[in-house]
Amino acid sequence: MPNLTTIAKWAESLGISRQQGYAAIERCEIPVEDGKVDTEYATMLYRRHTRPRAGIKTGNMSASSAAQGDGDTAGAAHGYESSRARREAAEAAIAEMKQAEMSGLYLVKDAVDAAVFEIARALRDGMTNCSRRIAADVAGLSSADECEEVIDREHRLLLETMAHAFAAQVKIHVEVDAE
Repeated sequence: MPNLTTIAKWAESLGISRQQGYAAIERCEIPVEDGKVDTEYATMLYRRHTRPRAGIKTGNMSASSAAQGDGDTAGAAHGYESSRARREAAEAAIAEMKQAEMSGLYLVKDAVDAAVFEIARALRDGMTNCSRRIAADVAGLSSADECEEVIDREHRLLLETMAHAFAAQVKIHVEVDAE
């Protein structure tokens, strides 16, 4: 024989308000007989169709387990607080990185990659065309030392151009030896 009780008493046993009890009756399709419900069957349907809330102690949780934090709701509340703390720490770290980037301490990787690619391509093109540019200067020279001096001067100009490009585009200071 079913244990029938009023909806208000059943809701109170669950730790919810009378209004929430009536809403649960409709939402969970709990059968009602003369304004009363079978306590066990209604509770089973209610728990099946309702997600447990963090920080709410259910009627079936004993006082000792609630005090010890053994219940699911205590774990959910703790999980939320730790998740929130991790999220706030991550947001603070992102804000610090953005501030450092804006003050010039950090560079955006994609911008650096693009600038280095362009600088390296310009250096490659300069080295490739170096022989064409200095061929006429070297052709009239009679000694190997004179040829080496012209070639060295050309290479040094290319490397200085690369250092200036780094300083301008990537804001990296490269020391150039002055010989």
